[in-house]
Amino acid sequence: MIVKIVKYLIERSEARIGVIFDYVHKIAETDIGLLSRYNKIFGFLDPNRKVPPLAYHTARITGALSADCGTCVQAEINLAKNAGMENEIISKILHFDINDFPPEIIATAQLAKSVTSERIDNPEARNIIQDKFGEKGLIEISFAMSGAALLPNVKRAMGYATACDINLMKL
Repeated sequence: MIVKIVKYLIERSEARIGVIFDYVHKIAETDIGLLSRYNKIFGFLDPNRKVPPLAYHTARITGALSADCGTCVQAEINLAKNAGMENEIISKILHFDINDFPPEIIATAQLAKSVTSERIDNPEARNIIQDKFGEKGLIEISFAMSGAALLPNVKRAMGYATACDINLMKL
């Protein structure tokens, strides 16, 4: 009975986010305790309270891109759209065409790419973020980029990741 309820809740999340969570269904079918642990990741990611949506979703999209999972990037696109972000802005983030963004958003994208894709530090970007959003904002951006990069790794390890082609993403 509990698995049926959990599956219903997963399906509601799929409808809201616009992607299929096949691997989450598998976790639920395998062990509800493991699903509970997995769900704690979302408490780590959400909610966004310390930075503007543009900074938050820039970090999440960039983090998901680094893990190269098409479904995960699509989920991040859908979440950004649900937050009111325009397709043109999302497309620019996807293609790292960020030169006309505000300095703190450029820094957010640069830090997220440095940390999640290149596995290096970027003190200049971090300082810009701290100056604009404070330490709390930096931490929230860190959670956003790292969490969005973590979920595709869970999927990949379980055999559910899909290759990412940003030209096929639905805006």
